[in-house]
Amino acid sequence: MKANVPQKKKDSIRVDTGVKRIEVNDDGETITLNFADQSFPARYFQMVDEFEAKSAEFQKQAQELDEKEMSEYEKQRAIADFNLEIHEFFKERIDGLFGPETCRKVFGDIVPAMDLYMDFLNQLAPFFQKYGKERQKKLAQKYNLARKGNV
Repeated sequence: MKANVPQKKKDSIRVDTGVKRIEVNDDGETITLNFADQSFPARYFQMVDEFEAKSAEFQKQAQELDEKEMSEYEKQRAIADFNLEIHEFFKERIDGLFGPETCRKVFGDIVPAMDLYMDFLNQLAPFFQKYGKERQKKLAQKYNLARKGNV
């Protein structure tokens, strides 16, 4: 029989990486926002740049559809397919920016319309403002030049 030998406690550290979990639906699912991730702003601007670059292509495709000779049914079907392509493109970019499955968690199993994306982004803005201010405050306290020693 082994005697109760006290276990040595492992050394460990924990770093506050700024990750915040935000509930996004009535099923309790969450998305995570990492406010310390310095790649986020670059990825955001990359997404915006991709949209701007793709915008000209989408406009050209829309004009071609408008000018194309086809029956009313064919035209409506082509417009619906084109609209789906645009929104799937945006869905992929949102998931790329905020993490896999973000759109499914937020919107359900649909391809969201543009107004839903805008609503989502508008609802996230206060979180970015709040946590940005908190992070700045923490950094200011932590690296206060008037502070002496470890106090």
